[in-house]
Amino acid sequence: MFIHICLVYPHKGTMMNFTEHPPVKKGSVLLTRMESITAYKNQRGQPKSATPEQSDIPVSANDMCSLAEWPSHARRNRARLQDEAGGQKKKGRGVLKGFKASKKRFANGSAKLNITFSEKLGGTVGMNYRSFKDDVVVIIKRKLPLIGVRTWSDIHPTIHRLIVADIIDRWDLEDTPETEEKVLKIAKERYRGWRSTLSSTYKAYKTDAARLANLPEDLQPEEWEWMIEYFGTDSKFQERSQKNADNRKKQKTKHIIGSKSYSQVSFEKRNLETGEEPDCIALWELTHTNNGTWSNTDSQKVYDQALEEVKNKEAETEGPLSSEQKNNVFQTAYKDTLECNSSQPRGYGYMAKTSTGSEKFRIQIEEQARATAATQERNSQLSQQVNDLEDQLQAERANTQERINLERAEREQLEERLKEERAERERLLQEERTSRLEFEKNMMAKFVELSKQIETQQTSSPNKTPGSRPTAISSNALIQAAARQSRMYKAMDPKN
Repeated sequence: MFIHICLVYPHKGTMMNFTEHPPVKKGSVLLTRMESITAYKNQRGQPKSATPEQSDIPVSANDMCSLAEWPSHARRNRARLQDEAGGQKKKGRGVLKGFKASKKRFANGSAKLNITFSEKLGGTVGMNYRSFKDDVVVIIKRKLPLIGVRTWSDIHPTIHRLIVADIIDRWDLEDTPETEEKVLKIAKERYRGWRSTLSSTYKAYKTDAARLANLPEDLQPEEWEWMIEYFGTDSKFQERSQKNADNRKKQKTKHIIGSKSYSQVSFEKRNLETGEEPDCIALWELTHTNNGTWSNTDSQKVYDQALEEVKNKEAETEGPLSSEQKNNVFQTAYKDTLECNSSQPRGYGYMAKTSTGSEKFRIQIEEQARATAATQERNSQLSQQVNDLEDQLQAERANTQERINLERAEREQLEERLKEERAERERLLQEERTSRLEFEKNMMAKFVELSKQIETQQTSSPNKTPGSRPTAISSNALIQAAARQSRMYKAMDPKN
């Protein structure tokens, strides 16, 4: 049995200016750490017969039966176990968390230190990112109670806001709901880590005597008593712890960046000129490889699968994917490769904000809109190409028709010239033929006349020998002579 301390009055002396108040869990702890220790001591000192109604500190109905039994039982049990363990634990060197932040603040004249949250991954980045987290650890260990707290939601929102107020007093941050959300997310993770360390310390020893004898350096004895009882008897914690242990065993990938956050790695590897940080796939490679060697085969399988799917989708869309599209591809590849059903985003660190249903729907609508716009752009480009081809074809047709018309005109002109030349040749042949006939006719007439003259001369010749035959020239001889004369004429004619 263990005590659960619960107060319902407002925290005195605290000025808060938050306008939004989250719903308060019934039975939540409204005490700071030191107040919870003091209240625990006061309750433990009550007589065994004391009832919750007689106590100055209200408790939840579920804890009423255990409240009266706890003080005397815990006191006797703790004393007995410490005697069995051989006395108190030896003091160590103490906790130095927050020392660097205090040193920087002192060197800066006690002014607020600068810190920046990554817009992409949500975590702290810059030269003070580690000091900021250490400062958060110091504040949560000063403010947040351990006694009576089973889960983070058991702590009253007023105590949460005390942490935010202290951080804003120390760091240069705006007092906004967004700042509160980010600070509390880091505080929650560090608080869970603190309790996880205590759980590991609890499991390191086999008996409660050994556990009590080895009091953690940053705990009061009353807190460690309560935590030992809580770790050993709370069935919900044991069930949750076993489930977490099983999940850790199932974890197949392993980063190699140590305590450095994903946000800081992404910030350090950004493009200094454009400020653009690596996409999720490139960041996965940066955080899971060392000098080109992967931390394990499953990490490499996730990377190879995501890279292949991105290339396939870029080939389908004929263009690069957006950062959100690559993230969706990577998350799907991670879950498919490792058969993981968790909705927690992977490869970004715990500060990465999980997309809500409306945000996922918005991203899906935007991706569809981008895909539609890309399709319309491709269709527009194809239509423009078709129009350009049609214009080019039309121009080629016009050029072809022009060439055809030109060739036809040239052919017609050539035919016309050939026709004229043929007519001219026919005319010349006809003139030649007429001239030849005329020449032959004249020659024949001359030969006939010459033949007559010869006959006349022979007839009237006084020296004619009696009984001699008269010389006569036949028509054939005259024709042959005329033909020879004609050939000679042609040979002498310059037109031929």
